[in-house]
Amino acid sequence: MSDTKAQASTRSTRMRVPFQTVLCPTDLSGTGNLAIDVAYQLAGEGARVHLLHVCEPPYLGNPVYGPFVQGYIPTPDDTQKGEEKVLHKLHRLVPDDALTRGIRTEFHLVHGVDVAKVIEDEAHRFDVDVVVLGTHGRTGLGRILMGSVATDVVKKKGLPVILVHQDMKD
Repeated sequence: MSDTKAQASTRSTRMRVPFQTVLCPTDLSGTGNLAIDVAYQLAGEGARVHLLHVCEPPYLGNPVYGPFVQGYIPTPDDTQKGEEKVLHKLHRLVPDDALTRGIRTEFHLVHGVDVAKVIEDEAHRFDVDVVVLGTHGRTGLGRILMGSVATDVVKKKGLPVILVHQDMKD
């Protein structure tokens, strides 16, 4: 069997639910956190879920870190405290039954500017079966102005992605 056919065959078997290795990036928004619930629903017994938060540099105006004032660059201590808060929030989002289902959770804070590229790199690093990602579903001018991490991730070749939209909870 050629390498291409072997890769296609491997991918098709890996797309079976329940998944054993799931990457779930979240921006800690309601939609991002809803994706976490879906990720755990899709994870099988004994699976591993990687919860990822991409920390953008503070000069981009990310209010997660330290006392946010436009143009203020936080100290390393501010950044560490901000990261601890993010990790605490991620820990609280793990479903109560995850351990009893044998699902292990790993937490990752990664610094980067290109969030979609960070997600792609982490997905390959952990050889995940699927990426479960929240999408805000922006269209038109909002999408042009804000961009779409979800769209950029979906465009990555060979990266299986399940998008979760806020409307899914209704």
